[in-house]
Parts: sequence; structure tokens; C-alpha cells
Amino acid sequence: MNRILRHFILPALMAAILAAGAAAQPVKPIANWANLNQLLPGAEIRVTLANGKTLRGFIQRVTPESLAINATTSQETLSRQDIRRVDLKRPGHRGRNTLIGLAIGTGAGAAAGVGLDSQRTTGDWLPNFGKEVLLPLGAVIGTVVGVAIPTGGWRRVYRAP
Repeated sequence: MNRILRHFILPALMAAILAAGAAAQPVKPIANWANLNQLLPGAEIRVTLANGKTLRGFIQRVTPESLAINATTSQETLSRQDIRRVDLKRPGHRGRNTLIGLAIGTGAGAAAGVGLDSQRTTGDWLPNFGKEVLLPLGAVIGTVVGVAIPTGGWRRVYRAP
């Protein structure tokens, strides 16, 4: 039981705590044009203009009056007053989510297996059935759930006041 706790359950709990802590980071006010200065050239963005048109491309440069991007079909320099909002493409974390799901599923499967095996008698055909079946089953289910968690997406970095 100590081995299972040390190797499976504790790492799964630590991964869940780290993931929750990463989600609780402070948010900057998005009505601040200076937020765009924080973005690196080449970052993928989506710009919504005052007329409702949306452009997608990569940042070239930001000035106090304009935003220059390499759009999918052309190079555009957009006036600050024409921009309604800017969204930044976030990197995906599918690999990280898969590993977290694997760890949590393995820990849950191990815990369930130990619980099931503690109720079995010594004369049973497969005395470690719970650990041998539920541990890998939990790992597979956790991995599938980790892969299915949505990743990436868009994060709003600027909205016109």
C-alpha cells in the first residue's frame, strides 16, 4: 500500500494541485493598448475591427497609434482607432493534459484496485485482480480524458474602451 501511495497516488495529487495553481494566475486589464507591446513579433493574433471584419495573422510591430500584422493574404497596418479587440492564440497543452490524465487515472485505478483486493480472500483465483485490471484500466481512461480536454484557443489581450 505504501508503494502504491508513494508511486501513484501522490504524483497524481501533486499534478492536480500544480494544474489548479497555474489556472489561478492574475489577469491584466484588457482595455490597455500597452498589453500589445508585451506580445512578441511573430505571435499569432486575431484582430476584430470596428466595422466587424476579422483579420488573422502574425504581429509585425506595435506603435502607440497602430498595429502592423502579416495577415493570411496581405500585410496590414491597422489604426488603433479602427481596432475593437485583439486575441492571442494560446499554445496547446495536449501533451501535458495527457500526462496529468494518465497520472490521475493510474492513481485512481491503483486506489480502487487496492480497495477491491483488500476485500478478496486468499483462495480466490486471481488475488491481485483489482490491481492488475483496475490500475491499467484507470490509466487508459485517464489518458483518454486528458487527451479530450480542450487546449489552446484564444485569449483576449486588448479590447477598445
